[in-house]
Amino acid sequence: MAAGKIDGGVHYHEHIGAGITRRLRQTATIDGERVKEVRNTFCAGNAEKYATFQDELRADGVGVISGKPGSGRVFTAVHALASVRLGTPIEELTIDPKERDAGVSLINVDSDHSRLLDLTLLPAPTAAQQVALRGLATDARRSGALLVFVTEPGPTGFLSECRARLRIDAPARATDVFQRAMSRACGEAASRFWLDDPGVRDALEGSEPARAIALAREAHRRRNSFTEKSAWIEHVLRDHVESTDELAGWFRNHDLDTEFQRVLLAAVALLEGGPRAVIARHAGGLAQTWHVPPLWRTPISGNGFTSHLGEIRAHVREDGVYFNRRNAADEALDYLWREHPETRELLRKWVPEAVADLGDRHRLEAAYRWLRLARRHRDISPVLMLIREWGDSGALMWEAIPVVAEAAVSPEFGPQVRRVLYEVALSRRVRLVDRTVLEICRVYGRVQPATALTRIRAIAEKVPAYWDRRLVQALEDIAGEPENTGIVLEALVGWALGTKRGRGAEVAALALCRLLAMEGDAGPRVLEELQAGERASAELVSAWRAAASCGTEVGRALWAWFDALTSCRDASDIGFEVLRGAARDHESFRHSLERWLNRWRHTHVHKSPAIEDLWRIITEEGKR
Repeated sequence: MAAGKIDGGVHYHEHIGAGITRRLRQTATIDGERVKEVRNTFCAGNAEKYATFQDELRADGVGVISGKPGSGRVFTAVHALASVRLGTPIEELTIDPKERDAGVSLINVDSDHSRLLDLTLLPAPTAAQQVALRGLATDARRSGALLVFVTEPGPTGFLSECRARLRIDAPARATDVFQRAMSRACGEAASRFWLDDPGVRDALEGSEPARAIALAREAHRRRNSFTEKSAWIEHVLRDHVESTDELAGWFRNHDLDTEFQRVLLAAVALLEGGPRAVIARHAGGLAQTWHVPPLWRTPISGNGFTSHLGEIRAHVREDGVYFNRRNAADEALDYLWREHPETRELLRKWVPEAVADLGDRHRLEAAYRWLRLARRHRDISPVLMLIREWGDSGALMWEAIPVVAEAAVSPEFGPQVRRVLYEVALSRRVRLVDRTVLEICRVYGRVQPATALTRIRAIAEKVPAYWDRRLVQALEDIAGEPENTGIVLEALVGWALGTKRGRGAEVAALALCRLLAMEGDAGPRVLEELQAGERASAELVSAWRAAASCGTEVGRALWAWFDALTSCRDASDIGFEVLRGAARDHESFRHSLERWLNRWRHTHVHKSPAIEDLWRIITEEGKR
């Protein structure tokens, strides 16, 4: 139960405030730089079939691209959207398999965006979900928006009305992708020179298009570092392309005298940037777990720690341990994950204890390292570790929160991560990981409020009263984004007035009072929006009635409205109309309004004509 008493305010503002909200918005959409890269490097596997698909998408507005993982189906979808409608922002949508309609009702197709929806995480949509997806396609077609569905190969009869269809049987050849990317980056002459080199052709043979793009990017980055073109190719290939072969060589060697170097390589890859003493200690612990001989036979034998770092091409800088080359840590983790899958479980158990000894910044970097690994391999297990192991650790939960929140809105893992968060929220036990899930929802809910609110409600129903302050803060933060306010108000009214009135109803009433009083430029923000015509009266009438069960808290919200409306000449302002409407036929709110009006009148020496007018109307109506 102590989970609810952990103070995370400082961590929130340092790690998961406005900055991470901007990052999450970028994660949930396709930024201009990514679209530009796609357009500059895309090569169609079958140019004729792709041209036909583009024409049909241009005519119909809705298309379906199918293919196996790794075939470039999402890459192709982004290029198709960008090329068919130049300059239009592209939004990458996510589905929620747990929702009856897969979350389709939350999608607005009227805004000026092209859209990509990956259905591969919904392999067997229910009848209701199929109807919702069919309706989404119809709405997109009617509004004139572009929409492309990405699916696995197989039957998609529920999308049979989509004429624009493209099946990708194989990804584009790496040499073609490299030629296009290199020509764009360094010119046609440089591209031909590189492709004439046998080493480059060998490196690209059988490679994925992504590796070809990465090679072209690295060549462009280092093009001014060498006077001779041959040296340019040699160094880039050695440092960028041959790293996997080098790692394979390291791990093929079974000499026990050098076995610790492989353990040290794994430790630095996972803890890069941490203090040398921490990395040395935990590398020794990992070696012991894996039954590898220790670094030194005696405390003062051998060449020393720095020498061993040199052998794995790492060094110490300002007491932190770093690889000599950028991205080496990610490459080492990729190799372990792909070639030695039996190490995954051992690393999962070892990492939390080791990372807990790092400073805040390096713990956060380690968490993002796991997310990058998950994305590169399309494997959610590193993210699940962040939720279950890190999220249940007081030392690690705050670094896991922004990273898991990003995964929760990502196209790759969003539905799966949100499902796990929901399972934690629904579990009967109250644990520290519940607090982590609450904070994750607090962060990602600013970008995708509806699903976050569902999970927060589940937590609210089971936790004790001393969690209320944190629950209300999370709801207030989500509603802090102006486009979310109406969604949060509607959800909270449903909690408070629903047939199942549990702890969630109490939390909802408290949160409604906070939202009704939330400060804007010159008073409560919702009141300002009401007066500007940006919020409906009926919405706030319902909110006041639902909040009325909150006792003294509703008085604070009413007081804020009285203060903002005190300068009016009479009670004709729309703000007063809302208060009168909420009091009509609702005994609980009418009593609260009358009681707090009377207190306000007796507290203020100078009378307000508008407040006096409202008092007269309410008391007269109460006598009827």
